Amino acid sequence: MSERSTAITIEDAQIRVTELEIRWGDGHESRFHAIWLRHQCECSFCGSSLNGVRGIRVRDIPEMVKPEDVTVGPDEIEVVWSHDGHRSRYQAEWLRNHCYSGTERQARRHRPTVWDSLLTGSVPIADFAKVETNPAMRLEMLEAVCDYGICRIADAPTTAEDGGRLVALVGAQRQTNHGSFELSAKDEVDNVGDTSVALDPHVDEPYRLSAIGITVFQVLQPAQGGGDSTLVDGFEVARRLREDAPEAFQLLAKTPITCHRVEGTQNVGRSGRRYASRLPVIRLDSDGEVVGVRLNERQIAPLDIDAALVEPYYRALRRILELAYDPDLTITLKLGAGDGLLFNNQRVLHGRTGFGADQSPKRSVLTRSVDLDDFYSTIRVLKSQLGETGPATVYGQGMAG
Repeated sequence: MSERSTAITIEDAQIRVTELEIRWGDGHESRFHAIWLRHQCECSFCGSSLNGVRGIRVRDIPEMVKPEDVTVGPDEIEVVWSHDGHRSRYQAEWLRNHCYSGTERQARRHRPTVWDSLLTGSVPIADFAKVETNPAMRLEMLEAVCDYGICRIADAPTTAEDGGRLVALVGAQRQTNHGSFELSAKDEVDNVGDTSVALDPHVDEPYRLSAIGITVFQVLQPAQGGGDSTLVDGFEVARRLREDAPEAFQLLAKTPITCHRVEGTQNVGRSGRRYASRLPVIRLDSDGEVVGVRLNERQIAPLDIDAALVEPYYRALRRILELAYDPDLTITLKLGAGDGLLFNNQRVLHGRTGFGADQSPKRSVLTRSVDLDDFYSTIRVLKSQLGETGPATVYGQGMAG
């Protein structure tokens, strides 16, 4: 019997007042609260939370609901409920996949791989033609973005008309006022990406309430000297800040600040746009783990925080920016026509080196984006199609609350 088969084989199950205790073939023990089990019954009446068609309501379950009897098999259990005699069946694999013990919850959690400049020679790379035709290689590409926050793409389309083919491999394209944006040096600009100056590492559009997730970046025409992409792992920046300056880390994680943006009419039409969002620079989840970084000093609005925090906040901001701009944390990639990048804009800071403005043909880069929820959905669907089983991975939710 395989290790996985042993882990999902029920050895015994016992009622413990208002809990059900299950002992598994690998020695692990799970304890499920009765109210949790009753609420998660997926019989024809109770329905499934997966599609939201459900007959059971929390208000219908007694606060002190108890199992009256349990029938145990190696692959499933059946529980009879004391208050109404309802029978609920639970598959063993489903129960093990949803065990909420501390060890099992930690095992389901995705653990990103942080990096610094040493990654330069080993950045994950995917061949466009292969990932477009091979679902397994497509999944590897997307999982690389999960793990490292980035994946380089080789031999992608070099026309804007075909640019959607790469986006489609990641998920549904996010629709914003920018749409599919083609960056190129222009005489009159209201987007710094349309200049030729060097750009410090930053995240894009931190002024949005719902931050951009995965950026799909394709080089249609490279610069003739310069214009190289620079990338920094915001999670590694946050890790070092937490280690070296814990008070600064906590201040940036707990204190929301406003980023804003006024869009002129050149790129978005006659009326223009005005955006503002108020979020922390570092987002932590309920376990205190870093799941998002929002750092773009060019778009920080006048601080609207407690007066006593202004100077400490600027010290903290200076410290995190020093780390974000540190060459030891930066990788630099020279991308040619047909090269691309997928990167998590709520983790990876990106920039570029400067290049000459008077070039012909002009540097041209296509950028589009996919929300994190669509990106993760694509991964889950591919895993299902490829027959991968086991507990669902819990991914970080970025800057979402």
